[in-house]
Amino acid sequence: MKRALISVSDKRGLKELGQTLIDNGWELIASGGTARFLESHNFPVTKAETITGNPEAFGGRMKTLSFQIAAALLFDRDNPIHQKEAGQLGILPIDLLVCNFYPFHEVFLKNLTVQESVEFIDIGGSTLARAAAKNFKHVLVLVDPEDYSKVQESFFLKQELSFENRLKFAAKAFSLTAYYDTMIDLYFHEQLHEEIAWFRFQDGESLRYGENPHQKGTVFWSEKPDALSLRNFLKISGKPLSFNNYLDAQAVLNLLCGLGGEKPACVIVKHANPCGAAIGDSIEQAFEKAWESDPTAAFGGIIGFNRILTEKMAERFLDEKKFVEVFLAPEIEEKALELLSSKKRLTILLNPTLSSPFFSPELDLKKIRGGVLVQEPDLFMPTQEDLQIVSDRKPTEQESQDLLLAWKIGKECRSNSIVLVKNSQVVGAGVGQQDRVRACKLAIEKAGERAKGSCAASDGFFPFPDGPELLIQAGVTAILHPGGSIRDKETIELCNRFNTALMTTKGVRSFKH
Repeated sequence: MKRALISVSDKRGLKELGQTLIDNGWELIASGGTARFLESHNFPVTKAETITGNPEAFGGRMKTLSFQIAAALLFDRDNPIHQKEAGQLGILPIDLLVCNFYPFHEVFLKNLTVQESVEFIDIGGSTLARAAAKNFKHVLVLVDPEDYSKVQESFFLKQELSFENRLKFAAKAFSLTAYYDTMIDLYFHEQLHEEIAWFRFQDGESLRYGENPHQKGTVFWSEKPDALSLRNFLKISGKPLSFNNYLDAQAVLNLLCGLGGEKPACVIVKHANPCGAAIGDSIEQAFEKAWESDPTAAFGGIIGFNRILTEKMAERFLDEKKFVEVFLAPEIEEKALELLSSKKRLTILLNPTLSSPFFSPELDLKKIRGGVLVQEPDLFMPTQEDLQIVSDRKPTEQESQDLLLAWKIGKECRSNSIVLVKNSQVVGAGVGQQDRVRACKLAIEKAGERAKGSCAASDGFFPFPDGPELLIQAGVTAILHPGGSIRDKETIELCNRFNTALMTTKGVRSFKH
C-alpha cells in the first residue's frame, strides 16, 4: 500500500485530493488539524503519533518531527544498503507528501508581539518539504494546492508522473521554503531596526533577445502583488514584448501614473524617454496632441492611454499611416480592435487599472558591478502648494498647469532634461545631456516656433542664468526648476527683466539616470 503524509495549513482542494487517494488504495497519515479535517469527511486516517511513537507535544510545536517520518521520506529506494537499513529499523516508505506552512505572512498584517509572531513559524512543515524534495525521485511533494489537479489527473489516467514533473514540484517546494525563511528573516531584522533588502523574482520568460540581437534576454517577475505589473496586462494582438519594449512600456506606465486618471491623457515613449505627451478633453484629442509633440521621434515608439481605445481613435491612427510597436490601454472597443488588427506588427496590451494609474511603492534598483543600488521610489509629484513663486510676475492659471505637466514629463526623462509644454501638450524636450544649456538648446530646437508662449521645466536647478536666457529668447514665458543654486539671484533678475514667471520646487529635484 502506498502512503501519503498530509500536513497542511491551507486546506483548499484537500477533500478532493484525499478522496482520489482513498479511491486508489492509499493510506493517509496526518496530524493535528489536518487529521481532524480528513476525519470530518469520513476518510480513514493514520495518526502521525502512531508512526512517531510519541504524542503531539508543546502546544503543537512537536507533531511530525521524528526520525521515523524523516527516514520514511529520505531513504533511497534504489540503494540496497538503504533498503536493508529501512527493513531493520522498521521504516515503511512514505511516497507522497502534501504540505504547506503556517501563514507567517499574516504576521506583517497583524499587530502582534514578537513572542506571538514566532508561533507562526513552521518548523515541521519546512523540514518535511525539504526532506521529500531532496528525495523527489521516489517521493512526490506537493506544496501548492493548484498542483493537486495534475496529480489527480495522473491517477485518473493511471499514469506515473514524469521525472520532469517530480523535479518541478520539488523545485517549487524549495522555492517555498526559501521564500518562507526570507519572510522570517525580514521580520526579525525589522524588529531589530536593521536595514535589509529582499528581492525575489520568478517564472523567467525567455525573450527574442536582449537590448541587441547578440545578447540573450529574459524577464523575471516579482512575487509581490501589483495590479499594474506588466505581467498583468492582457495581450490581445501582436507579438510578445521584446527586451526594449518592456523598458519603454515601463516608462509609459510611469508617465501615466504621474498624469493620473482625472483627465484623458496620452503619452509616447521612444528609447525609454518621453517624446510626446498631452492631456485633452477626449482621448482622441490627447492622442493627436501627443503625436504632434514630436512626430519624427514618435514613429516606432510605444503609446499609453488612460482611457478606452475608441473606434474614432483607431480611425485617426490608421488614416495618417502612423507606426508604433505597442499600445497600452485600459480597454478597447470591439470596432477599434477590428480596425487595429490590420496592423500585424502592433501589440495591444490591456489592463483596466490603467484608467486610474498609481505609482508602485516598491524600491528602485540599479545594478552595479558587484552589487546593487537600492533607493526609495521617487514619488514626489508636486502640486501648486509645493511650488514657490520667486519672480515678480505670477504665472497664469494655464502656465501653472503647463509647468506642472512639464515637471511630470521631465521626471521620467533621462537627466539632464528640459521639457517645454504649451496648452497641456509637450512641444519640445531635451534629454540625457551632460550640461543643462545643451538640454535647453535641444528642447528649443524640437519645439521650433511652438516654443513661443510655452512653459519650461528643468529636472535640476540652473547653475547659471545662461539656460533660462536661451529659453526666454525662444519665447518661453514661465520656468520651473528646483532652485538652490548659489546663482539663483541672477536667474531671478533675468526673469524679472523679461517679465518671465519663475517658480521653484523649493529645492526638490528629480534626476533620472
